[in-house]
Amino acid sequence: MKWEKVKKFVNLTPHELAFWIKTPDGSEKIIRVPKGDSIVRLDNCCEYAGSALGIPVVCCKEGKPHNLPAPEEGVVYLVSSLVAKKVLRDDVLCPDTSDDGAIRDGNGGIIAVKRLQNFR
Repeated sequence: MKWEKVKKFVNLTPHELAFWIKTPDGSEKIIRVPKGDSIVRLDNCCEYAGSALGIPVVCCKEGKPHNLPAPEEGVVYLVSSLVAKKVLRDDVLCPDTSDDGAIRDGNGGIIAVKRLQNFR
C-alpha cells in the first residue's frame, strides 16, 4: 500500500487519537481522529495457572481479531499495537507510543503521537 494515497482513517480503538504533524508551510498542528463506533480486539483463550499472593494468574494465547473490516481502497484502519502485530496488513496501522514516537505531558500521559507503526 502506498500510504501517501490514503484518503481516510478509521479509528477502531476506544480512544480519540491525536497526531502531531508538520504542515507543508512548516507550521505544527495536532489533528484528532475521533474514536470509532466499532472496536477491534483480539480474542484471548486463557487458562488458570495458579495464584501469586492470592491473585489468580492465567496463561493466555492471543486469538484472532474480531470486528476488523476487510481492506478497502484508500482506507487505513487505526488499531492497538497488539492487533497490528497480529494481523500484519498494510492497511492496519497503530499509533507509535514509544519514547521517540509520542509527545507526553509532565505526568507521562500522551498528548499526541508523531508517527504511525506497521508490522507487516
